[in-house]
Amino acid sequence: MTSTFHLISELHRLRKLAGKRHPMYDQNRFAKYLIGFSLALGAVYLIVFGVLFIGLFREIYPSMEPYHIFNKGMVYLLMADFVMRLSLTKLPVQEIRPFVLLPMGKNRVLRSYLVLTGVNAYNLVWMFMLVPFGFGTLFRYFGFVGVLGFLVGYWLLMLFNNYWYLMCRTLMNQSILYALLPVVVYALLLVGMFVPETNYIGNFCMELGEGFFLWEWPAYLGVMVAIWVMFELCHAVQKRVVYKELSKTEVVKKLKKVAEYKFLDRFGEVGEYMRLEIKLLSRNKVPRTQFFMGLSIMLMFSAALAFTDVYDGAFMRYFVTVYNFSVLGVLVLSQTMSYEGNYLDGLMSRKESILNLLRAKYYVQCVLLLLPLVIMLIPIAKGKLTLLSALACFFLASGFTFWILMQLAVYNKLTLNLNAKVTGKNSGGSFFQSMIIMAGFFAPVIVIRPLIALFSETTAMLVILVIGLGFTLTHPLWMRNIYRRFMRRRYENMEGFRASIVND
Repeated sequence: MTSTFHLISELHRLRKLAGKRHPMYDQNRFAKYLIGFSLALGAVYLIVFGVLFIGLFREIYPSMEPYHIFNKGMVYLLMADFVMRLSLTKLPVQEIRPFVLLPMGKNRVLRSYLVLTGVNAYNLVWMFMLVPFGFGTLFRYFGFVGVLGFLVGYWLLMLFNNYWYLMCRTLMNQSILYALLPVVVYALLLVGMFVPETNYIGNFCMELGEGFFLWEWPAYLGVMVAIWVMFELCHAVQKRVVYKELSKTEVVKKLKKVAEYKFLDRFGEVGEYMRLEIKLLSRNKVPRTQFFMGLSIMLMFSAALAFTDVYDGAFMRYFVTVYNFSVLGVLVLSQTMSYEGNYLDGLMSRKESILNLLRAKYYVQCVLLLLPLVIMLIPIAKGKLTLLSALACFFLASGFTFWILMQLAVYNKLTLNLNAKVTGKNSGGSFFQSMIIMAGFFAPVIVIRPLIALFSETTAMLVILVIGLGFTLTHPLWMRNIYRRFMRRRYENMEGFRASIVND
């Protein structure tokens, strides 16, 4: 019988071969270089954050060491890691189906895949931030051994988070209601951190982090036991889902009442496409999950901004504000035209239908910006943010950020499944996608930072408001520019959409 180690190695080899044999591999080779560049840029940003946190924590908490503050906010890092995995991590159960007819146990293959995810390079991504932070704060007190213990401990936490995410994501693929599980868990953790005069969670995290760099065995043992428990829970959940998917038969569903959105009739063809866009977001599993994920992120970061002093610094305050207004757009507009690739031939048969579709997508996302605006009223009421700042970031998102993200309408040419489940393949990257998403996320912050440094916050926000309004009011011009560039590439894009449909 093949050893477990050999099986894991073979599965890893087959995954690499599957990527190379994909029909879009050669077509997107240039995009792979761009993705590599964007990943390198992301690593640079993490290194910069690791260095900046040292000075920021010393400025905000001069009576405490930065590593204590970092450990106390351990929950925030785990939350950020969970969110990042939503778009970067693939479920092991997606790759089980090809092995069901082979003479090997499905349970054994699934366990091997779970082990393979544990040694995935993604679990080391945060080291780009942790290494400079650890050497900048711990080295002079605890030496290299202390820094190494700090890094090993946090790697174990990422490993725990890996299996926690896989379990939650697998459950969410079965029912969107399971999206409440991580939301409730993180909400309870935040409550435990901000209950007056207690902060049980924060104190526990600080002691756990201290146990890491002091090499105290209870800290490591506790985390390893937690990893084992979460591994078994994750395995049990995914095993149940795999067998359910394999034994599932086609079920005819009863037609439910259809929402017509009659108020959109007055907007003509654009209104019709807005109606379709709303139905796309509300009826299909992948867009609906993205929506609720974005909403959860907004609630968590708004609560952290309103009820804690973690983001009281000007840069971090506006970073979180910009992120809250941009997150839904990044999740949805980054896939512009990819979902429409399922029926693009029909769209192309109507004059200027693509232009009206792009307008509809933009208008729907602008309306959805009212959600973070309402949520941000909480930190505004608490005095952590001004109404001018919220409005400035609102229009910066509707103008500048959306302008960047909608450029992907020109370059996306990979059709995505609207209701991908266990066997879905929605994890592929499209042309220029990673670079433009990075630009959409970081460019607004890069614009804000020098303005805050050079001017007062009020003046800086007025400038941001003018920039945002400028891009928002001129959207008919740049929207038509995107449309013309799309039409010049339409045959290349349509070929890519058709190829990805056939091989999905």
